[in-house]
Amino acid sequence: MLKLKFVIDMSYTKLFANTAISEAYHKFRPTYPIEVVDRIIKYLQEKHQSPLTLAIDVGCGSGQSTRNLSPHFEKVIGCDVSETQIKKATETEKLANIEYRIGNDETLPAEDGSVDLVTAAQAAHWFNLKKFYSEVDRILKPGGCLALYGYGNAEFHQNSNEGELQKVFNEFYNGTLKGCWEDRRKHIEDLYANIHLPYSDAVRDHSMAIEMEYTVSDFVGYLSSWSAFHEYKRLHPEEKDILQTVLEKFSRAFDKDAKSADHTTMNVFYPIYLLLGRKPNS
Repeated sequence: MLKLKFVIDMSYTKLFANTAISEAYHKFRPTYPIEVVDRIIKYLQEKHQSPLTLAIDVGCGSGQSTRNLSPHFEKVIGCDVSETQIKKATETEKLANIEYRIGNDETLPAEDGSVDLVTAAQAAHWFNLKKFYSEVDRILKPGGCLALYGYGNAEFHQNSNEGELQKVFNEFYNGTLKGCWEDRRKHIEDLYANIHLPYSDAVRDHSMAIEMEYTVSDFVGYLSSWSAFHEYKRLHPEEKDILQTVLEKFSRAFDKDAKSADHTTMNVFYPIYLLLGRKPNS
C-alpha cells in the first residue's frame, strides 16, 4: 500500500521555520496566474507613471509570488520570517534583480519613501496590521501601492465526481481538523472581507481564480503544508495515518485504490482575492 511520510515538529510560532512544512509549501502550494501581477501593475501605473525601481514582497515564502514581480521592477526584495523559506527561495531560481532577506512585517527593509509597491501574498492575516500598515506608509513613495492577495479554499469544478471530492475535502477541513485552525484562518475563508487597507483610494478584485491539475498524491501533499494538519499531529501523536486515510478517500471517489494516487488527476480551483490601495500623493 502506498504510504505518505511527513516529519512533524511544530507549534504555531515555529510554523514557517519548520523544514518539512517549507518543503511541502514549496512543492505543493498553488501558484498564481500571471494575470494577478498584471492587474496589480495596471493599478499601480494608473497614477504612478515614474520608472518602477523597487518592490517589496512581505511574507514571500519560497518566492513563488516574488519572482512574478521581477520583470516589472529594477529591484525586488522578498522578505520572510522563516530562514528555511528564504533558503529555499534563494536555491530555487536566481534572478539578478531579486534579493531575499529574513525579515518581518513590522520592520520593512527600505528607506522612507523609496518603494513603488508592497505586496503580501497569502500572508497578511499573520501580520500585526497596525504596525505593518505604518511601515508600508513609511516606505511607499507618494502614489505607491499596497497589494494584499491570496486564495480561498479548494473547489473541485470540472470533475465528474466533484460533489464527492468536495465532501472529502470539507470533512477533512471542517471535521477532522476542527479546533486545529488558528483563528486567523477565518480571513482566508471569507476572502479577506474583514481586512481593510489603510488608504481611501482602494479597490477589491475577486474576478480571478487559480486553476490547478493535481494528482491525488500531490493534492494530499498540499494538505500536508497546512498549519492545522501539523497542529492536529501535535495534539494526536498516536494517529499515524491521517493523510493516508484522506488519500484513500479521494482515490475511492475515482473508484480506484490508493496505489493509483500518483497517476489519478483532479481539477482544483481556488478563488483569488485581491486588495489594492494607493498612498496619497500628498
